Amino acid sequence: MTSSEQYVTDLCQKSFLPFWNFPNPIGKKNKELCDVLVVCGYYILIISVKDIRVSSHTDKKVQYERWVKKAVEDSAKQIYGAERFLKTTNEVFAKNRKNIISLPPKNERIIFRIAIAFGSDNTFPLPFGDFGQGYIHVFDEESTSILLNELDTITDFTRYLNDKVEFLKGKYFSMPKESDFLAFYIQTGLDIDEKADSIVSDGGLWESYLESEEYVEWQKLLPQSKIWDYMIAQLHDYHISDDTTDERRNEFEEAIRVINLESRINRIELGGILDNAIQRKLSARMLKPLKDAKHCYVFMPLTPKNWEGKENELEFRCMVARMENPTVKMVIGIGFGNNGDGHDVYDICSHYIPEMSEDFITHAKEVQDELGYFKKPTISNSKSYRKEDFKGFGL
Repeated sequence: MTSSEQYVTDLCQKSFLPFWNFPNPIGKKNKELCDVLVVCGYYILIISVKDIRVSSHTDKKVQYERWVKKAVEDSAKQIYGAERFLKTTNEVFAKNRKNIISLPPKNERIIFRIAIAFGSDNTFPLPFGDFGQGYIHVFDEESTSILLNELDTITDFTRYLNDKVEFLKGKYFSMPKESDFLAFYIQTGLDIDEKADSIVSDGGLWESYLESEEYVEWQKLLPQSKIWDYMIAQLHDYHISDDTTDERRNEFEEAIRVINLESRINRIELGGILDNAIQRKLSARMLKPLKDAKHCYVFMPLTPKNWEGKENELEFRCMVARMENPTVKMVIGIGFGNNGDGHDVYDICSHYIPEMSEDFITHAKEVQDELGYFKKPTISNSKSYRKEDFKGFGL
């Protein structure tokens, strides 16, 4: 792996976490498929990284054309080839040629093509768009770092990519840097006059945004959301190792995929509630579903009293929570505590129950009456953050 590929892999691992980030997976004829593959839910990100030195030719136009061919157009060919192969299969091997990466159903996949071009010192304008077989986003080193640090959840990142493509259809677009468009996106929510047929800026939008009061306020909110990221990372580190079977890995990944798909705004709210639950160490609590969500959460402390039967208790509490929240289809149960040697421990389970039968409701009521689970529930709600509240605040 080259240093530039390692750089992108590290950024992706930080943003998309180990479950869903796969460097150098194996494709057709046992050869490398792409530099980084991200698979989470229905989303597939095919990423190609090229680090190409600028030619020493004295003609700047020739320099640019040669660099684009090797750094961008060759990436496009690799991305399209990887996509063609993925259309023929339901799984690919990870780099170690042992672990299998399961892909979403072919008719439900949402694919994003990303070419990352290093070597121009961020001075060349980057071509982007359809290179023949679908839209490709092209970033340089600077824009890659900014995007993956600012939009560091799979939901926020893919939403940005999709919104940008849809917004720019039929428009003339000219901005010096990707970060300028990101600032425009953050501060306007792309809510501008629909009749506008061109988007032009001389630059400096990103630097201006970084100096704004909105950015300062957004940064104050972020630490609360990082509690959610920490939990996901701990779940992976505690439960997954090199010896974990693909069956166990996939089973566990399904349980935490939903919590990883939470946007940064949702994580601000959820992280605050989780932190409060951890600090107070009271009885389990049930979270009302967030706006438009089809899932809800149960948080349960892990203590010496319930350690032996923690899996059953968490499952029963999720059952009762499903009964108490008729609009959801899934309940995610999260247990948290300490294993006695100073290390945080998290457990998780998920229960997909799209419809409740009479027998289910009867059983859930019996559990509630006999065990007292959520009979007088602690139901957590904090400030409801909406995307429209955050124009100028990040997302």
